[in-house]
Amino acid sequence: MIRTLSQTESARRDTIFTRADGYAIDRISALLLGVTRPHTYPRDAWAEMLQAFVYQPRGTFRCLFAVLDALFRPWADLTELEGVSIATSGLFSHADVTGAHGGRWAWFTSDTTSEKRLVYVATASTGYATLSLIDNGYWQAWSGTDTGSIRFLPFVMTESECLVTVYLDSELMSAPPTYLQSPDGSARPTGQPYGGHLLNLFDLDPETLDYGDQINGPFPLYLTGEETAGLVGHLMHRLLVAGVHMVIKLADFGDTLGYGPIYSLPRYGVIGGPNLGN
Repeated sequence: MIRTLSQTESARRDTIFTRADGYAIDRISALLLGVTRPHTYPRDAWAEMLQAFVYQPRGTFRCLFAVLDALFRPWADLTELEGVSIATSGLFSHADVTGAHGGRWAWFTSDTTSEKRLVYVATASTGYATLSLIDNGYWQAWSGTDTGSIRFLPFVMTESECLVTVYLDSELMSAPPTYLQSPDGSARPTGQPYGGHLLNLFDLDPETLDYGDQINGPFPLYLTGEETAGLVGHLMHRLLVAGVHMVIKLADFGDTLGYGPIYSLPRYGVIGGPNLGN
């Protein structure tokens, strides 16, 4: 076998985030940072996330956005539209655009200059969308004309008084039925409850018998909350500084863009599961 690097150089590169290859990046993130890559998560996206995690100023809005942007890149890549020509007014047309594309952040990459800039899709309808012409601290106002590709992010963020709020596309958090009836958990018999639940065995209203009946049994009791948990929560808790808090809320953009739920990535090794594409 021909070696292009000495063993010393290979070992050195395995300790650098930008150079580590194979499983070395996993060892670095797990041993030094305490975050573990899901074994089916794309390595390149994980390495990009780690660079933002390590080198961006901790606890800043820029750092939090960079980490989430890299973490959800595999999902954003699924929505990329190529050959999009955007007019001075911010208007562009594409056969795949629907109303669900509106109200989202997106990355536009120019075909001529390769410049990449974050834009906001203010409005969208069947076949047409318009980028915002207003500049602010979150996105860059659209100006001029250009042709390139555009990728739609599955989240938007706001910050006010040390509270960061992330609005995540509810499509990513769609859960399978409690009782799986098919390999991908998509089928649900009529009347069967959605998702995990507790049975309501408590009479919450003394005036009304509201905890089920002899035919249907106890009614399901659903629990909701905004606590940041899971892989995203673990990363965010390591990045947030004292006094800064974060909540993640699910947002319904009116329709799905084909992201596929998060749970399908570790389960099937592809985003979207067996029937939603790679």
